[in-house]
Amino acid sequence: MKKLFLIGKSLKHSISPFIHNRILSEFEIDAIYSNLELSDTEELKEFVEMVKKDKDVVGFNITIPYKEDILKFCDEVSEDVRIIKAANTVKKEDGKLLAYNTDWIGFKKSLEDRGVDVKDKKILVLGSGGAAKACIYGLYRMGAKEVFVANRTYEKAERLKEVLQDILKILPIEWLRRYEFKYDIIINTTSVGMFPNIENNPFDFEIYEQSPPVFVYDMIYNPLKTAFLKEAEKRGIKTENGLKMLVYQAVEAEKIWFGDIDIVSNLIAEILNQCERKVAQFE
Repeated sequence: MKKLFLIGKSLKHSISPFIHNRILSEFEIDAIYSNLELSDTEELKEFVEMVKKDKDVVGFNITIPYKEDILKFCDEVSEDVRIIKAANTVKKEDGKLLAYNTDWIGFKKSLEDRGVDVKDKKILVLGSGGAAKACIYGLYRMGAKEVFVANRTYEKAERLKEVLQDILKILPIEWLRRYEFKYDIIINTTSVGMFPNIENNPFDFEIYEQSPPVFVYDMIYNPLKTAFLKEAEKRGIKTENGLKMLVYQAVEAEKIWFGDIDIVSNLIAEILNQCERKVAQFE
């Protein structure tokens, strides 16, 4: 049996194994997908060494906080990864590790499902990690021209200019309290508000009562409605969580590992419904 993994920290409530194993079962692929928590980069190095030695390992996904660290262990990177400088999917091929990023595709498809048009919109991205990079690249591919980034550490946000600097503007986090700024779309790429710390909110909507955004997106999917999304909905703002992104990026990863398998919309809809029920059990 072939092996696939999700590596990262705090994976206890991750539903990625359910998504991938459901796809593997549907196509009768003799493989199993498992979570593997790694505590530091030393364990990451040991994991990579294991992957290269184990002939049954096909590949793996990467989540917080190793989407950038993994690149130093990869032999080749896709064009998307070269630009984004973060990977969430690795395939082992002829003993080499090839890095890809399917996060931006999942993000893009989830926005397209909601009919969100980013062209000529002023967009605020909260956070500056690997997820933010994929988000910004996805926005660029959708035609965005003006993206503002705010992060608790200004210097870290500044480093994002390596990714599509022509459309980026970096804001000190305290500037979010300035009334003259107005954003059409706000996207949270941080872990603020993720289970179990579900009361936390990365954004103060009260400051923008007179000029609220028209759409907000939270990459978090557990809980399904974060404090960030709840506050937006109170104000009549359209919202979206990160569950569709999670499923769509998983579909793209499976295609990388096993070829262009035909994952139809009915299967995706079924997986989404089952994922929602699973996440609801945690709440």
